[in-house]
Amino acid sequence: MKIGTCSFLENIDPIASHEAAISERSDNVEPNTSKRAKRSVAAHTKFWKPGRTLKIAMYDEDQKTIDKVKSIASKWIEHANLKFEFVSGAVGDIRIKIEQTQDGNSYSFLGTDALPLPPEEHTMEIGLALEDDEFEETVLHEFGHALGLDHEHQHPDADIPWDLEKVYAWYKEKSNIERDQVDRDVLPRPRNTNYTYGDYDPLSIMHYYIDSRLTTNNWSHPGNVTLSRKDLEVIRKFYPHGTT
Repeated sequence: MKIGTCSFLENIDPIASHEAAISERSDNVEPNTSKRAKRSVAAHTKFWKPGRTLKIAMYDEDQKTIDKVKSIASKWIEHANLKFEFVSGAVGDIRIKIEQTQDGNSYSFLGTDALPLPPEEHTMEIGLALEDDEFEETVLHEFGHALGLDHEHQHPDADIPWDLEKVYAWYKEKSNIERDQVDRDVLPRPRNTNYTYGDYDPLSIMHYYIDSRLTTNNWSHPGNVTLSRKDLEVIRKFYPHGTT
């Protein structure tokens, strides 16, 4: 995702978000008294139940598009104790709208936050055409969010030397994104003592492309187009085989 950005959306009702997550999977909240949530970087409180079949609605997309998205998304499923069932129509746990937009932005709700949404609302949007060179990496990235994974470039150990005012100006010009969304989706998040963290993974599909003009010492990141070794380790950890 070289210019367009993505948002992992969170349910606006924290109570509904919490109840959906716990109803889906009891260990989305740990039973110990510290109530710490595990993270790598992932919102552990919003993972689906292992062994689950997630129904993926594709609205009125043609079979070529459905098959393409299925082929891409299945790269996650090969390593997770989950199944995807892709269908046309509007009924599904995850509902995908594909529509090329001027800014190319895409988004997904994070894991089980898709559950409390009204059934007529899509839970993921891909803002690129099927033929776009970045279509595959974008679908991989958004499905990472749909499975509960966070942005890797926001890991507290990433130590990216952002030039903040240039970052705000860049995303406003290129994608019409305001400062609060840049703070939420691009810039680092402070370390939270209520979470545990895996190692920062610069090769993760959940990591943004970063232009050297947005940093203070010409630091850059090319972006990633495939799932990294650690991406696969993380998804196996949170969706282990042999559990339901």
